[in-house]
Amino acid sequence: MISIDNMITLEPNQERIKQRREDVMRTALRARKFSEEELTREISNFIRFALSLKKIEIEWTHKED
Repeated sequence: MISIDNMITLEPNQERIKQRREDVMRTALRARKFSEEELTREISNFIRFALSLKKIEIEWTHKED
């Protein structure tokens, strides 16, 4: 079970957004060289990961000060 406190902010972190864009571009460039077997394996791993998220229960906690 994952517990999340009131420490969440809705303000975007511009540095993190920039880093994530770079990560996505590197991954996309790497994936262009994949064989059909490698693409199938990557897709399968992603589907397994997405299905595993249904098993995670998130508990939202609110602390009253």
